[in-house]
Amino acid sequence: MDNHYQVGIYLRLSKEDERLGESGSITNQRAILMNYIKEHQLTFVKEYVDDGVSGTTFQRLGFNQMIRDIEERKINMILTKDTSRLGRDHIEFGYYVEKYFPEKNVRYVAVCDNIDTISNNNDMLLFKSAYNDMYVKDISNKIRASLNIKKRNGEFVGAYAPYGYQKSTYDKHKLVIDEEAAQVVKRIFQLFIEGNSISNIAFILTKDKIEIPSIYQKMNRGLKSNLFGIWTSRTITDILTNPTYQGDLTQGRCKKVNYKSKKRIHTKEKDWIICKNACPAIISREMFSLAKTLYSSNKNRAMKSKKGPLLLQGLVYCKECNHTIGFRTVLSYNKQQEEQKKIYGNCNYYLKKRKYYSCTPHSISYLELEKIVLNIIDQISLNLDKNLIFLEFQKKEQEYCFSNNLLKEMNKLQKDLELEMKKRNNLYEDKLSEFITEEQYLQVKQHIQKKINQIQEKLVKMREEEQRQKKLNKNRELSSILDQYLKDRSFLFEIIKKITISETGKIDIYFKIKSPSIL
Repeated sequence: MDNHYQVGIYLRLSKEDERLGESGSITNQRAILMNYIKEHQLTFVKEYVDDGVSGTTFQRLGFNQMIRDIEERKINMILTKDTSRLGRDHIEFGYYVEKYFPEKNVRYVAVCDNIDTISNNNDMLLFKSAYNDMYVKDISNKIRASLNIKKRNGEFVGAYAPYGYQKSTYDKHKLVIDEEAAQVVKRIFQLFIEGNSISNIAFILTKDKIEIPSIYQKMNRGLKSNLFGIWTSRTITDILTNPTYQGDLTQGRCKKVNYKSKKRIHTKEKDWIICKNACPAIISREMFSLAKTLYSSNKNRAMKSKKGPLLLQGLVYCKECNHTIGFRTVLSYNKQQEEQKKIYGNCNYYLKKRKYYSCTPHSISYLELEKIVLNIIDQISLNLDKNLIFLEFQKKEQEYCFSNNLLKEMNKLQKDLELEMKKRNNLYEDKLSEFITEEQYLQVKQHIQKKINQIQEKLVKMREEEQRQKKLNKNRELSSILDQYLKDRSFLFEIIKKITISETGKIDIYFKIKSPSIL
């Protein structure tokens, strides 16, 4: 008779264990343990139950309550039907049975396994713990193999349908469109194709108080507020890259780290299981393909070419907030459907904090910027005597400013000129076709010709200024020496302290020279 033991019985049944039938049921476990208490004349205190909970985790309500009662010394003996009921993770199991229970003076008995911690005959404890662990791994592998077969056959096996869909009431392995959520999916694709960034789309949906998928589908996960939830870039990305939305059922995009952990990680696209035309499409294949192309072209914002980083990368800053200007490549197509690659720059602080109005875009074409900077360096070398260039560069914090407004204005005037001349030609054709009278023709022609003359006068002056700059060539020897360094990043970092872009597009270049030896 062991009257000094205050006994708690622990009962656990997982969904996997339910296949054991009545022999593994909570009722059967309880009967076995209560009979043991009666035979050994023990004092029963409390019952702890976890029904439908896996043994691979020790974060269970019943188990945690049992541990709290041990801490409060309400019980000092634990009974389970077998070792697997306490848990199937051999590391956690070993901690409790070999360390925690002994330190708390708690006796543990696994009735059907003949395990009793006050006995010295527990040699099988280690093997039983390892077997319980391997049993879970084996079951996990069998379940995974079975589910993969269903996935490859085009059957949906997830607990929750992808956002925009719901499980069919006639067949839980088939998906049907959820019209309300599908409208949000269509909006996400449309916003992205129209040029909105992924983070901006998330901000728009959050601002419009659209429920995030986990709240809409009543899942207990996701970043939530009291009302609607906060959309994240990860959620938007998952939607934009999921082929399911074009009708190709895609599964296996996430997986558990291992059979013991509930943590899920994203898998690589090559590991996805995709079944063509296995579900109704929300997005057309053309729209999905376009979104995929845009996503791929914008994904790498580090902007490193095969030859290395951009020539000016790391030198360009925002004039207003002093954060770096980041560059990204955008693919576009001309009227002949030829691919064109353009590189644009924006203030990084603006991109990260745009919803807080912390800065402005400071948009600039990288190729145009590079051309301007290299042209400035070339002009400086040409306009200064070789013997004086270093004195000029070495002026402390010497600032050189250059505006590309001249070139832009010339291009604009040229287009205006072409337009006015086209108007003049069309006017003449109207006269020949007798759509207008001779008097009307002369009157309008005079007005158009006046504008043409004004534009031509401005262009003449600007071209003179352009030619003046081109003729400033006083030292070709120095120019030829500099040319070999202009495309060398290390050289540029030696002579340039930084380049700033202002809100109005003005480019300021701050030079420095450490030693004439670099030339």
